[in-house]
Amino acid sequence: MRWSSGDGVVLDVLAPSPPFLADTGDDVNENSIVAMLHYGRPGGREFRAFFTGDAGKAREAQLLANGSDLHADVLKVGHHGSQYASTPAFVAAVSSALASISVGRHNTFGHPGAATLATLQRVGARIYRTDRCGALTVVVDRGLATTMLPCR
Repeated sequence: MRWSSGDGVVLDVLAPSPPFLADTGDDVNENSIVAMLHYGRPGGREFRAFFTGDAGKAREAQLLANGSDLHADVLKVGHHGSQYASTPAFVAAVSSALASISVGRHNTFGHPGAATLATLQRVGARIYRTDRCGALTVVVDRGLATTMLPCR
């Protein structure tokens, strides 16, 4: 599914789509909405933000198998940075400069996982977490340079 604003903003919904993932051990999360936001001019530099919802390893494997261009400037890390998402192959394919982890302070699940943080660090992503920063804002200037506010 694709939505376009008509002035350079496009949102592609990449998942879920039939056949839905089943028997994954976490079907509800694996079938959450995954979307890629594009902003820019055709033939020029394009800003991309990848929103993975609560998708985990099974959805990531499906996206990788589809052969789509998953590269993004910003990655909203899947499943709150849990150990059930953000495989090295997926994070390498996305290769984002900025990674946002939506996670509650003092959560009882231990999110984000140490392995997820290490995977993101290996690709050189600057990691921003809502448990430390509160609400996060992505700023994209006219030259498509990207920054994340307010903290690291």
